Amino acid sequence: MPKLEEHIQSLQQKMQLLVKKHQQLQKENQKLKEELKTLKENLSVQKHEFEIMEMQNAMLKATQQQLDDKEKKELEKKINHYIREIDRCIALITQ
Repeated sequence: MPKLEEHIQSLQQKMQLLVKKHQQLQKENQKLKEELKTLKENLSVQKHEFEIMEMQNAMLKATQQQLDDKEKKELEKKINHYIREIDRCIALITQ
């Protein structure tokens, strides 16, 4: 009987260790998820800022008449895209 009790006690200790380890891993996982979310948000902001800078650069080139035909067409497409996006936002706001 004492062997059985020792074995049960050993299993209980191992289970407790597993539970603690599981809790630690859950906390670490949650922390990593939050960090990932923050990094994704930062990336999104940086992409948006980059797009704005590209647009400003293109507009600056356009005002200095340094654009070739391809760049002019790309600039027109971007401007039209932004205009459509603004129109869509205005439509959503007025609903």
